[in-house]
This record gives sequence, structure tokens and C-alpha cells, in this order.
Amino acid sequence: MEKNRILLQPSEWLIMEELWRKQPQTIMQLYHCLKTDPGWSKSTVITMLGRMVNKKIIYYEEGAKARQYYPQVERDEAAVAETNHLLQRVYRGSVGMLVDTMIRNRQISREEFIKLLVILDNAGKTY
Repeated sequence: MEKNRILLQPSEWLIMEELWRKQPQTIMQLYHCLKTDPGWSKSTVITMLGRMVNKKIIYYEEGAKARQYYPQVERDEAAVAETNHLLQRVYRGSVGMLVDTMIRNRQISREEFIKLLVILDNAGKTY
């Protein structure tokens, strides 16, 4: 899949989080994880898995008794694509605008702010 083109739907994130947590998983294992929250039926899980296989987000191997599903996309890769999409769509690609908005609206705690300063300081040493 092309870099930064992995835009997962919210429902796809739910399945991917389960597969990133533990892989492989069968339809029934995923169903048991998702039947209470968000309350999916077995047929919904099957439909979602089929769509995600077609989109090449996940793949499966035939197991002894059931298909074994695996993520085809790494979590970091999906997170970077989602972040870039958000930055382009909402902040015209400006990380500065994003951080400024978060700080002005008190969406960043003091601890996160200090971590951000350390990250920027360390990154500045390599530029």
C-alpha cells in the first residue's frame, strides 16, 4: 500500500487494534473481542474482514480449522498516514498550527508540554 494512503475508517481501527495487540486471530476471536464493545454481530465482523482484505489492510492464511488474520499495515505506518491527513485537512500541513491550537486550548498537559520540549530539543540536535 502506498505510503500515507492508509486511511483507516474508525471501524477498521477497532479491528486493527485487536490484530496489532495479538496476531493472528480468527473470525471468532475477533468477534469475541468486538461483540460487547462496539456490539458487533459475527456477520459484521465477517463483512469488515472481507472489506479489509480487499483493501489490503489485512490478510489471512488458511489455518487447520479457521482462517488466521494478520495486519498487513504496521500501526506506526497507519498513525503517520492519519496524522499527515489530519495536518493537511485541518492545519494546511502546519505542525506549528496544530501545536499552537492544542496549547491555546489547554489540550496539552504540563507533562506533555515538557515531553514535547525534550523531543524538539533532541530533534534539533540532529538537524
